[in-house]
Amino acid sequence: MIKMRADLVNLLVYADYTIRQVLKQLNEGAKGIVLVVDQQKKLVGTITDGDVRRALLQGFTLEDPIDQVIHYQPVFVRSATSRDEIKEVFIKKAVRQLPVVDGQGILVDLISINEVLVPEGKDNPVVIMAGGLGTRLKTLTKEIPKPMLRVGEDPILQHIINNFRQYGFNKILITVNYKAEIIENYFQDGYAYGVNIKYIKEKKRLGTAGGIHLAKEYLKEPFFVINGDVFTNLNVENMMNFHLSNDNAITVGTKNYAFQVPYGVLEVDGERVKRLQEKPELNYLINSGVYCLQPEMIDLIPENRYFEITDLINTCLAKEYQVGNYEIKDYWMDIGRQEDYHQLNNDYPEIAAAKVYY
Repeated sequence: MIKMRADLVNLLVYADYTIRQVLKQLNEGAKGIVLVVDQQKKLVGTITDGDVRRALLQGFTLEDPIDQVIHYQPVFVRSATSRDEIKEVFIKKAVRQLPVVDGQGILVDLISINEVLVPEGKDNPVVIMAGGLGTRLKTLTKEIPKPMLRVGEDPILQHIINNFRQYGFNKILITVNYKAEIIENYFQDGYAYGVNIKYIKEKKRLGTAGGIHLAKEYLKEPFFVINGDVFTNLNVENMMNFHLSNDNAITVGTKNYAFQVPYGVLEVDGERVKRLQEKPELNYLINSGVYCLQPEMIDLIPENRYFEITDLINTCLAKEYQVGNYEIKDYWMDIGRQEDYHQLNNDYPEIAAAKVYY
């Protein structure tokens, strides 16, 4: 028996629903379509947001039943249908999404046109953590989530997606929470950006690792995790190759951070001065917010609990799993502070002109 994809629950409606209830599901599912099923989850029909708009213009009210709005003969495919056959259905029927049913007509999936027409790319998914509040950026993130702040003409999230896409990683999972609808409405299913996007919705904030657990069903291969506020032209293919060739459980992308002490620093032995160094520069490797993980590591993440990826790394170290260090030599900037965001926008024209970023 084929199991229904877990996130389809947000797209399901029943024939006794009202238009108001359908609108709620359309908003919750953010796919522009809901799937009408019976109590056994057999596909009955479909309703799109366009269908609802037309019904309201014709005089229907929000409390009217949906029986006159349903498409009772929807275009669908069977779970055994080949990729080439599905592609042909998309082209011939000019639809953007296709319900998938099993041999008994029970709904098991919904596939979008970009899952078939976008090149398959590499198997390794990319999880982009885009659910944070961005409180340190104050007024900049009052109206929009931090990953939608613009660098040049495009949101930083678009730059992240483009960088992975250029190396063939086009299976994108975005965890969303704060003002999620802005991100979903902008990128939709990713087709316009040459990638396949699925959204992982955090009903509460789960931290940089807690949200990964929600995406478990999609993470069967070694995968990336990147914070949604990181701009980098990192060669991500090289990083994944490093991760795999070293048999790491987790590989942490690191960046050299230099800090100059603004004073003379003394090295002493009791009351005696042994050495005086004027304004020394200290160098540290810092966590860049870019990681490669083996799928088995997800089992170490507690379900539905706030859990940072640093907690996961420390758990791995405690269990003596191999955690690798991959130093990023490319441009990298975390826009956690306003001054970092402004610095990035100052740097960007030179980065773009040098064509070192896609």
